[in-house]
Amino acid sequence: MNRRDMIKAIGATVVLGAVSVQAKEEEPYFNRYEMKPENPNKLTKDELKHTPLITLKEKDEKGYTAVEITVGQGGIIHPSTKDHWIDFIELYADSTLVGKNVLEGEISRGLTLFGVKLEGVKKLTAKAGCNLHGIWSSELTL
Repeated sequence: MNRRDMIKAIGATVVLGAVSVQAKEEEPYFNRYEMKPENPNKLTKDELKHTPLITLKEKDEKGYTAVEITVGQGGIIHPSTKDHWIDFIELYADSTLVGKNVLEGEISRGLTLFGVKLEGVKKLTAKAGCNLHGIWSSELTL
């Protein structure tokens, strides 16, 4: 290969490399720190926005109670944008994982429903992961 062809090949490689780097989408950021409110008896606006609300609904004929989890309280709903959203919600019956829903930004909202047999269960715990502001929990004693 002559010098001129080599320079062309190197130039094409550099250009293609730069284009492929630009074409890659940036990976989303996920904060996985467990967060705690400063004062659990008086949540701030930001804490209300991130804290899951556990609501017991009807019980069906098979003994499963609908347990709804909404992320956001006091009329404050957590946003769901491409860069800031609730990426998962988990529910625990005592220390047993009932289920986990994985959510996508923009297209979904921090809301889910699980059917749970609550006989013998003493406590429900919901965990919600905000990709920017960490993992927030709440408990409901039965």
